[in-house]
Amino acid sequence: MQVEDNSRSDETDLDNSFGYQLKMLQVDVDARAREALAEFDISPARVTALIVINKNAGCTQTALGEALSINRASAMKLVNILEARGFVTRAAAPDSRANALYLTRLGDATLRKMTAALEEADRDVLSPLSPAEQEVFRAYMQRVRKGLADCRRGTNENSDEG
Repeated sequence: MQVEDNSRSDETDLDNSFGYQLKMLQVDVDARAREALAEFDISPARVTALIVINKNAGCTQTALGEALSINRASAMKLVNILEARGFVTRAAAPDSRANALYLTRLGDATLRKMTAALEEADRDVLSPLSPAEQEVFRAYMQRVRKGLADCRRGTNENSDEG
């Protein structure tokens, strides 16, 4: 009886698949972030929305949706949830058809605590790397993201940056 060899070459090895490894890292990082935010009963995505509003005080729901790459209906639902939690308030915007978004005092104070919890989670995730390696890792991630954005715009130039 002959046994068929079902092993695959290194080219199909998941350990060597950038996309797979990146996805598994994202799953692990998301799980650690959710763990860090459990005491606040909030998801990382909602914290991201609070951060965007904090950095862009007075932005509209449409601008928030664009920043988060979500549609208008999802942005409205998200703002409704954050407003119900007492984290966000709507105010009149220069465009009478839109509302300006602001963090409330509670939202600002809670966001500071949530951000600290997420920073601790990031330190945990990156702890296998030295501080210098963490800096290089972040720089490479930003470089890859910029390269992908340039590709989408058709402006990607091969770079020999080191």
